[in-house]
Amino acid sequence: MFIPKANRIAVFSYLFKEGVMVVKKDSMQANHAEIEGATNLEIMNLVKSLQSKGYIRVTFNWQWYYCYLTEEGIEYLRTYLALPEGVLPATHRKRETIRPEGRDRESADRPDRPAFRGSGDREYRSRGGGFGRGGGD
Repeated sequence: MFIPKANRIAVFSYLFKEGVMVVKKDSMQANHAEIEGATNLEIMNLVKSLQSKGYIRVTFNWQWYYCYLTEEGIEYLRTYLALPEGVLPATHRKRETIRPEGRDRESADRPDRPAFRGSGDREYRSRGGGFGRGGGD
């Protein structure tokens, strides 16, 4: 299928920018929800082509294609779009996690109670059992 170069570049640049893409299996749909200009049929054919070359991994579920960019796909799109080496998709970037200033493991306001109580004695559980099968006196 002939796909105009502007539409191909729009799809490739969106896929490289995000790192993932979803495509509804609907060949009659006029436009894709996130990509301007390209029809859904063109995007489905590009996905099929990229998957056969091993540049993306596709999961199909409930009439939707979920496309994930592979390492080979990152290199291919980087050369196709003429991007520098340092540019990465959003799914491959490391985010700096900012931890809020909060409580430490041992709470200062309640020193008798540890912050994590999973490994201590469990006095709240009685050994007597309940009213059901095998329990009780």
